[in-house]
Amino acid sequence: MENNSFSFIYIYHNRKFLIITFFIGVFLSIGATFFIPKKYLSTAIIYPANSHTRNDIVGNPQFGFETETEQLLQLLESKNMRDRTMEEFDLVSYYEMDTTKPDWKTHLDLKYIDDVTFSRSKYLSVVISVKTENPELSAKIANFQIDEVNAYRDAIFLKNRQQELNSVKENLAISEKKCKLLRDTIYSIKKGDEKLIFNFMENLNNEDYDASEFVDDPKLEPIIEQYIFEQALLQELRTSHNNLEVQMNRPMPAVYTIDRAFPAYKKVSPSFLLNAVLGGFCLMLLSLTLMIVRKEVLSIKSKEANPNSAL
Repeated sequence: MENNSFSFIYIYHNRKFLIITFFIGVFLSIGATFFIPKKYLSTAIIYPANSHTRNDIVGNPQFGFETETEQLLQLLESKNMRDRTMEEFDLVSYYEMDTTKPDWKTHLDLKYIDDVTFSRSKYLSVVISVKTENPELSAKIANFQIDEVNAYRDAIFLKNRQQELNSVKENLAISEKKCKLLRDTIYSIKKGDEKLIFNFMENLNNEDYDASEFVDDPKLEPIIEQYIFEQALLQELRTSHNNLEVQMNRPMPAVYTIDRAFPAYKKVSPSFLLNAVLGGFCLMLLSLTLMIVRKEVLSIKSKEANPNSAL
């Protein structure tokens, strides 16, 4: 308790010095703030499209939910989007990176992550915030994220979609060859018979149709069975192929843009007031710490010089 009282008394006795120190810190911080580059903030707000209403995008458009928002955030924060942005705006030159150093890419990524941020709002929208030393550049980078994320997402899905379409195309070609081979075999067995397989296939669902009119040779029976199976498979593959082609030619839904970014010419940093207060308190606390340490050191030296006085 006595030590606490002593500390407060000591601070009170040196209050003038500490107040002067505080104002010196304030003035130094204000002076230093003039040399800190100004930064300007631009923001944009977007919503993801709802993937569950893809087939009803015209009649029942909806914003995406939490899952789509999280996926959109992941795309925006990905290294690929970061690299696209850096290349588009030559951020290597903007940040004045020394590319001769082995860790320059790491420092570049850290600067980018500090200036370009993405956050999810409570309304499940994505807020894009960009701070740079140029108001126009901040707005351009923010808007670039909106435009480029659609192209980046489409490129990601394109590979898998194209692989699926190519797979169906290959199976379709194989099925067509099998059907042609079976058809040629059937006609070779029937020789000069002019009855068409098409007519036979069309009449299979007709209860009054007599299949024996076409299948008049025992060798035809297994081949006809195989042909019916392959023909059904061929129709399924054709339907699947046509559906996939329609989907491939249909553009994917873009993100919903609520607010595009625009240049804001009021700086967001540095703050003279904040820097002044922090600088003043920091210098005052540093001075107080040094004063207390100095006093304790002098007290210890005094006790060592006069050990009997401690008794």
